Amino acid sequence: MRKLYIVILLILGMTGMGYAQNFQYGYEMIRLTSQYDKNIDPKSQKYVDRIRTRLNQEMNVVIGQCDATMSSYDPASPLSNFLTDILLEKAPDYAGESDFRQCDLSLLNFGGIRSELAAGDVTIGDIFAISPFENYLVFLDIKGSELRKVFNRFEERKKNAPYAGAKITYHSGHPIQVLVQGKPIDDERIYRVVTLNFIAEGGDDILRNIKYERTHYTQVVFRDFLIQEIRNMTQEGRHIVGKLDDRVVIKPMP
Repeated sequence: MRKLYIVILLILGMTGMGYAQNFQYGYEMIRLTSQYDKNIDPKSQKYVDRIRTRLNQEMNVVIGQCDATMSSYDPASPLSNFLTDILLEKAPDYAGESDFRQCDLSLLNFGGIRSELAAGDVTIGDIFAISPFENYLVFLDIKGSELRKVFNRFEERKKNAPYAGAKITYHSGHPIQVLVQGKPIDDERIYRVVTLNFIAEGGDDILRNIKYERTHYTQVVFRDFLIQEIRNMTQEGRHIVGKLDDRVVIKPMP
């Protein structure tokens, strides 16, 4: 159980009412326990219990099936591949504008994938564990020359991001070839990327200082998107499957 503490500042030496006067202060950490108030307010406890019961009921709703436990790790993993694949394939349906109905690339961040997905029943609570943040889907138009800068920042380990729609070949830890939709990046072409507002605004430095030709923010929370799309998969009789593929190729050292 997480320990809760209250910090009490002991303000010493203050005289009069003038806050501009010099004073000394100290502090003490005091653990907050039931010794301060052993009596639980019945109305408050009833309210908390009601909320807890309702929340547990909602979090335990089964929305799909996962064939095998999937973890997330760099430079690519079954879980990150599944998430970026479904984002690339289905996110354009949530764009709300006809000219954003097709994307070339999806981009997430490993730090935003907070849990693995266990084999068996998949609940709403599982998706909350994977994506606990209130991140929204964002569509970006990026010129090829700017997109090249993004991938040039990547390294084989620790400095990269999960994606779909591209293939990166690494050698000596650095990209030596990048293909988007099976072709080398065209510096003059405009590529459409679907990502999250956290990343679009510079989070994890993935798109930091990258110039966008156009942006389209939605009000669709990534977690809600995942829940709905997993439900759609279940209605179609499909299970959640994530696997490694050739989107990341690591050439051996000579």
